Amino acid sequence: MFEEKTFVEGVSTPDNDRHFVTSLARGLEILSAFRPGEGPVGNNELAKRTNLPRSTVSRLTSTLLQLGYLTYRKSMGKYEPSPAVVSLGYTFLANNKLRLLSRPLMHDLAKQVGLGVALATRVRLNMMYVETARGGDESTLRLETGSYLPIATTAVGRAFLCKLPNGERNFLLDHVRRKYPLDWPGVKDGFEAAQRDYEDFGYCLSLGGWESSFHAVGTAARDNSSGDVVAFNCGGSAYLVTETILREEVGPRLVALARSVEVMCGLA
Repeated sequence: MFEEKTFVEGVSTPDNDRHFVTSLARGLEILSAFRPGEGPVGNNELAKRTNLPRSTVSRLTSTLLQLGYLTYRKSMGKYEPSPAVVSLGYTFLANNKLRLLSRPLMHDLAKQVGLGVALATRVRLNMMYVETARGGDESTLRLETGSYLPIATTAVGRAFLCKLPNGERNFLLDHVRRKYPLDWPGVKDGFEAAQRDYEDFGYCLSLGGWESSFHAVGTAARDNSSGDVVAFNCGGSAYLVTETILREEVGPRLVALARSVEVMCGLA
């Protein structure tokens, strides 16, 4: 649930904004439709993911190919991002102060608790990993940088939402409600429980809310100088990583990491 991204979800774009270039937005939507680790994708599948006509997708992939942002695999009749796309994201990664400050602390924590630690930022109604640190426990869910997670049912997404001002949080939750009306009652209950935990302890949990076999704890940090918000999570197999472990051992350490990052942001 929540893996798919559509053209307007989680984005505020006025209907009559003369500065909004639809063709550019659609081209970027094509690039955003590719997923880590899946390999080449054809125009039919890209059309489904973006809700764009196949004829439009065909023109866009042809243009992106000519510009060097896509590679065409002739034997398969499909496309995949070229190395040129990496340059678009590398500037963000290299310049993001929160990520740079968090990285060594994340690796230290991963060693201490033996579980993977990840840093994520929002992309519409998803959270995208921009930094990961692997622990020694094989039960850890192994997602790589660039992986997407749903914002409303994961610990990292819920923590991110809790850190936002009320207006921004309500805007995003309203998009979730409208996109998934049948799932909304359960999603709302899960988020409200997470919000209470965040207010009381500085972290929130997802105990099988995203993957039934996975437990995680999340928290968030803000760079007050820029207003940027990121979220952290840590977790593993529900069989080995219990709620008690998350609450008593991992959660407080993750919160301490986030607070340290915020302090360093103020000093940098």
